[in-house]
Amino acid sequence: MSKTTQIFTNPPISLGNNNFLHIIEIESISPDLGNLINDKIRLITEGNTSTDLSLVKRRLYDYLQRKKGTTIEMGAVAEFMIHVYMNEAGFKQEFLFYNLEERSIKKGFDGYYSINNEEWILESKSGNNSIPGNTHPSKFSEAYTDLKNKVKDVNGNNPWRNAYNHACHIDVKSADDIRKNLKILTDDFDNKKYTKIENLNILPASTIFLEGTWNAINQSELESQIRSSLASKTFKGINILCINNKSIELLEDFLNL
Repeated sequence: MSKTTQIFTNPPISLGNNNFLHIIEIESISPDLGNLINDKIRLITEGNTSTDLSLVKRRLYDYLQRKKGTTIEMGAVAEFMIHVYMNEAGFKQEFLFYNLEERSIKKGFDGYYSINNEEWILESKSGNNSIPGNTHPSKFSEAYTDLKNKVKDVNGNNPWRNAYNHACHIDVKSADDIRKNLKILTDDFDNKKYTKIENLNILPASTIFLEGTWNAINQSELESQIRSSLASKTFKGINILCINNKSIELLEDFLNL
């Protein structure tokens, strides 16, 4: 995951051993970014469907409005923009944004992706920059810890089952080997045989919302902080996403055009 995309132009920073830090800055919904969202929103939210674009955008907008002012709204906006980035970066989405049974975003892992015959697990954490302690290093560590806890049954739920159910959905079109692997992981979890995080490819993501006042990320400072934090963490492969987003309303205003 080392390439620079056409829309998100900061080149990924190598952390060694084919691991990368991705610094993503969303100051506005530019025409190019807007076109990308329009192109990917069906795939992200519903999979391979032909639902009218206006209806797909309205559904997401209405959902965000129902959650207005909550951490669910913030988390949903953060996750959606991450999915836009991941699709642009060439990853195949093995899930749907929405929960399969409810009018809400998915449970379990925040995302499950594949690329080059490898599978990757996303965990997204977000916060407002007005709250002390909400920084990219802190949210990255929070996302990593949450992933570590989910795969060893700290929360009492089987995250692999949700991922498996999404991969089996007719509109996701996951490959047979991905479904088989997720079924094995699901059954192992039920049998209390837990996969260690050092055997997994992970995508911990941090989004900081800036309340409408733009501040760019100090890339060299953030790189130094992330490298220091990595010394205490284990994984098979890691791609860290750090996103500055000017406001929650950027996406909502675009959806409501």
